[in-house]
Amino acid sequence: MQDDLEDRLVDLDDRAVPHAVRAAVRAIWQPGDTLWRCPRMSAPRGILGVAGVGRRERVIEWWLLSPEGDLIEAFWEK
Repeated sequence: MQDDLEDRLVDLDDRAVPHAVRAAVRAIWQPGDTLWRCPRMSAPRGILGVAGVGRRERVIEWWLLSPEGDLIEAFWEK
């Protein structure tokens, strides 16, 4: 799915936002802040990970940005 490869703005109540991330964001949310869903590739894993060629998986980072676009906090799915 192409949109899963792109960073995108999400509503805090979007079903895609994990409960733990939603709770953490709500604790520090200020008016005008935005939440972004940012797919990334994980660090290489396994025995070849030390050489940087190990298996990589897609992970989702959640970025809380200020109205000015500054990063307030980043969260990861576990």
